[in-house]
Amino acid sequence: MLLPAYNGGHRLAWRVGEYLGAVRRGRFSRCAACGRWGPNLYRRWVIRPELERRSGVSPRAAEAWALKESGDCVHCGAKLRARRIAEVILRLYPVGDPPRPAPSIRRWVESAEARALLVAEVNEVEGLHRQLLRLPSFRPSEFRDDAPPGEVVDGVRCEHLERLTYESESFDLLITSETLEHVPDLSAALAEILRVLRPGGRHFFTAPILPGVSQTFPRAVLRGDGTIEHLAPPVSHPGGDWGYPVFTELGEDFPAILRLAGFEVETAFGPLREDDVCQVYCCRKPADGPRST
Repeated sequence: MLLPAYNGGHRLAWRVGEYLGAVRRGRFSRCAACGRWGPNLYRRWVIRPELERRSGVSPRAAEAWALKESGDCVHCGAKLRARRIAEVILRLYPVGDPPRPAPSIRRWVESAEARALLVAEVNEVEGLHRQLLRLPSFRPSEFRDDAPPGEVVDGVRCEHLERLTYESESFDLLITSETLEHVPDLSAALAEILRVLRPGGRHFFTAPILPGVSQTFPRAVLRGDGTIEHLAPPVSHPGGDWGYPVFTELGEDFPAILRLAGFEVETAFGPLREDDVCQVYCCRKPADGPRST
């Protein structure tokens, strides 16, 4: 009887501290995902000391990384990175006559313009996912290493960014968040994303590009027998020494890599700074480029 009460008391104390922190720092905003006004709850502990040590980030950059991975909307749970992706969607896909940004994704999905779009998501973006489920043509999927791409497990479609099973030119918009660094073959993933987008279609995503990493480099490679060869000290998310392995350390040159892959690139909420590492990358497939085969 005492242990549940003790744990419950600690959870309550943590939550009160998160609310007080939002008040002290003035972290209040209208959530672009759900549209409601309220505090954004910061959790410094989401960036664990081992992850911080292995990644080699400064304390200030680690705090910014923690804000990116928390800053939760108290109503819908959307993290800062999800809310920023939502803001980009609202800006680049206006609705109405004359066209203007909807006040939230919750309202946006009700519009005829949004409901005419074919939208895919690879790996759930918390907070944003729940609102997008209301789109009739929304196609969410999750990566599972124990299921082949295209298989449905427990009602959820499985996809791998290196080997998407969708037909070419299937989507107007594809969304990922904190995923590309975990793909063994980044070039193959970018080529697949480009393939499944319609001409003029977009890929919106966030990725852990940290100040001080000037050039993208491979941290590990996947061997043919399924084992991982580490080319640099191993890093996994979210624990540092446990979780999903990082295959590619993305550097500040990453936008140039995206352009070489065939995308037109815009960086929202930039530039990358030590106190703000939550940029949204907006990659557009050229409308007049070669058609996918």
